[in-house]
Amino acid sequence: MINYQRPGHPPQRLLTSLLDPVRYPAAEIIDLFHERWELELGYGEVKTDLLVRQEALRSKSVAAVTQELWGHLLVYNLVRLEMERVAAEAEVEPVRVSFVASLRLIRDEWLWCAVASPGAIPGHLRRLRADLRYFLLPGRQSERCYPRAVKLKMSGYPRARPRGPTAPA
Repeated sequence: MINYQRPGHPPQRLLTSLLDPVRYPAAEIIDLFHERWELELGYGEVKTDLLVRQEALRSKSVAAVTQELWGHLLVYNLVRLEMERVAAEAEVEPVRVSFVASLRLIRDEWLWCAVASPGAIPGHLRRLRADLRYFLLPGRQSERCYPRAVKLKMSGYPRARPRGPTAPA
């Protein structure tokens, strides 16, 4: 068990099975534990923004599902690569570039590239990178704290509410 406290947060305990303090320093475990949130944000971007909250893949065979998954992951990584290039040009961290805005702009620009002549594509890509600079997010404020919370899943069905003495019949 690792006891620690981050500035502006209550004391916390982290349980781990990594017992060798030389191979796995406590400070490194704590940092990695908090970095995992960035991975969860990435999963959320794929599920919510890239897949547009589709509950199932369209493919019917195992090979087609595999191909569809690889296609989605390829698109995600290409968008992230373009964001990284824009961040390097703007001399900021890649997490400062909005994924949602980048994805939407790249989708729109891709449609223009599909109807443009091949010689116009490099110009479209230069304009795309210039436009992506408008989607830089403000720097992170490490002193802010967002407690964990369970989000309710959206449903298309009406929610059954208990009928009590104050509820209308």
